[in-house]
Amino acid sequence: MKFPKITITLLLLLSQVALAQNQNEALASLVKQAIEYSPRVKEQVQLLNTGDYRIKVQESGLKPQISGEVGYTRLDPVAEAVIPIQGFDGKLQFQPHNNYNTAVNASYVIYDWGRFKAGVQKTLLDMQQQRESIESLKQTLAYQVAQLYYSIIYIQKAIVVQQDQVKLVEENGKIISDRLKSGDALDYDLVQVQVRYKNAEIRVVDLQGQLEKQYIFLSALIGSDARKQVPANAELQYNYPIADAQGAISEAVTNNQDIKTALARENALAQDVKISSMTNLPQLAANGAVGIRNGYQPNIDAWRFNTLMGVKLNIPIYTGKRGAYNTQIARINLDAAKQSTEAQKTQINRDIENAFNDIKVATQKRTLAERNVYQAEYGLKLAKARLVNGVSTPLEIQTSETAVQEAKFSLLQYDYQILLAKLEISRLSGVKL
Repeated sequence: MKFPKITITLLLLLSQVALAQNQNEALASLVKQAIEYSPRVKEQVQLLNTGDYRIKVQESGLKPQISGEVGYTRLDPVAEAVIPIQGFDGKLQFQPHNNYNTAVNASYVIYDWGRFKAGVQKTLLDMQQQRESIESLKQTLAYQVAQLYYSIIYIQKAIVVQQDQVKLVEENGKIISDRLKSGDALDYDLVQVQVRYKNAEIRVVDLQGQLEKQYIFLSALIGSDARKQVPANAELQYNYPIADAQGAISEAVTNNQDIKTALARENALAQDVKISSMTNLPQLAANGAVGIRNGYQPNIDAWRFNTLMGVKLNIPIYTGKRGAYNTQIARINLDAAKQSTEAQKTQINRDIENAFNDIKVATQKRTLAERNVYQAEYGLKLAKARLVNGVSTPLEIQTSETAVQEAKFSLLQYDYQILLAKLEISRLSGVKL
């Protein structure tokens, strides 16, 4: 039964879509596992949770501060006077030698001219900076997983290319062996083929060792065995939604996680400037106490109930310009952070343009490599035919085999270079995997 060409094309297209979807799901699953497992991410999330408690600590400063006090003081000598009153013979003592005091003290900040709110806002900005840092860490981890994932696919395909080379050498070895039996070849030719066959097998072993290393690294990131989680038929394909360098740069301005973290740091440092400039503001507070103590006339040894209430306005007058110096330090740190952010933006723009240039160059090379593969395979076909007919030499076959291998590896490498450049553009543009 014959199928129309359009039906076959549609089936191939659907199979490619299904393969791409399966590959995307596999990568997304690996990224999710890595983020959920990462001890570093968990550590930063735990540290972020302390921000809520820092705010609670600051809020406690606006609540009444109550403390208990129990004290004893021995005084020698004490103030006393002799009163010359008729019928009274003795001294009048104004304070006992043994002084006892128990009290409950309380203080409450009535108004601090905005310093409390500024401190809470600073903590919130610090927490936002930490959130952005966590997102940056997650993004870095995601792209590390993606690079390892595609590296595994690349090495798998490189092994296939090398195994094909082993088969070619083996097939040509059989031809030379047959010619040796008929007296048309030398033992030297057969030995050379056997050496090339072993060398080709050694390269396969080397590639398999590299593949195992990549699996080990990926397994360490996700916290489980990754060997069965990379599809066997996966391709070096990655689609990114950005068409040109200017579009990627525009996306990076708002979505690049490193820039967002840097801007959050600027906001936190700007709040430091504001807090430092508030150092010399006054503070209005109320205080009070209630308790029992001795030392009251007429019986200075008796314990008596007492209270204290008051309001205090603390106005800094001179602190050696400490506040001004701290404010200047905070402004310098803010200016330095802004310059660092601008330098980071410049570097990101440069890296994006370089990545697009890498894609352009690698695409051009890939086009040439495709033609080269076809020509090398055709040349090998002719060389094998000539060898069978006895008009070619083993050296010609060896040269043709090497040309085919190099052409296929070059094509594979250009595909891999294009994919890595696309990944880099996505990372710099802030695309989340």
